[in-house]
Amino acid sequence: MSGFRVVLDTCSLVPIAQADLLLTLAGRGLYHPLWSDAVIGELQYAILLANELMTPERVARRLDAMNNAFEDALVTGWEPLEDRITGMADDNDRHIVAAAIQGNAEAIVTDNVRDFPNQALEPWGLHAISTSDFLLDLLDLSQGAVIGALIEMSDKRKNPPLTVDQILDSLELCPSVAFVREVRAIIDNGS
Repeated sequence: MSGFRVVLDTCSLVPIAQADLLLTLAGRGLYHPLWSDAVIGELQYAILLANELMTPERVARRLDAMNNAFEDALVTGWEPLEDRITGMADDNDRHIVAAAIQGNAEAIVTDNVRDFPNQALEPWGLHAISTSDFLLDLLDLSQGAVIGALIEMSDKRKNPPLTVDQILDSLELCPSVAFVREVRAIIDNGS
């Protein structure tokens, strides 16, 4: 697995298509995902809030599958660092920065980049990047692996079956529009 370590913020993991792509790419070794128990707790709540058809049991299975697939993704021992994080737009996001520091991450992948100001992250050697920009970076690094991951996702979806184009449609509803546009251009050009 790639040594490039990133903390995935809760918001980047709520939409299932986006979370599936991020985790499929991590499974292909393009980067090393990290999260904390606080992110998992927020994620459980956010998924239930975002999707009225989800049950706590289904969410628990999803979160268990994440933790089982990436046994070393869960960062522990971040709590003492939280109070040392200053300059955040929202103090409730300090736990994400603390997990990134403790997990030796290089970046925080989030759909709320503005909540992670540079002056709060730079002293720790961190930066925040939007999910779409992160996916674009991975596409630039390994176009074949990203297209392959989309095909893999399509192949896994049986009920209901989904084409790559339908997965891209779902990703377009997330804040990953620029990424989707670039992938569609690649597919259309047959690159």
